[in-house]
Amino acid sequence: MLILTLMGFYLLAGGVFGIAFFARGYAAIAPQARGASPATRLLWTPAAVALWPLLAGKWLRRRAGKTAPAGG
Repeated sequence: MLILTLMGFYLLAGGVFGIAFFARGYAAIAPQARGASPATRLLWTPAAVALWPLLAGKWLRRRAGKTAPAGG
């Protein structure tokens, strides 16, 4: 039961992150995504929900002015 609860919180946090990432995060992390249509970004959103800790770290580093190392 504890595992299901933790998974629920993880997905809830990912869902909240996914909404913000859908609106602004894609362009902040990958400048190539700036021209992507909303439908394309919507297709990428489930991956953003699942990988939100990684993407949140990259987004925060970009906002702080640091670039992520090549390859990750």
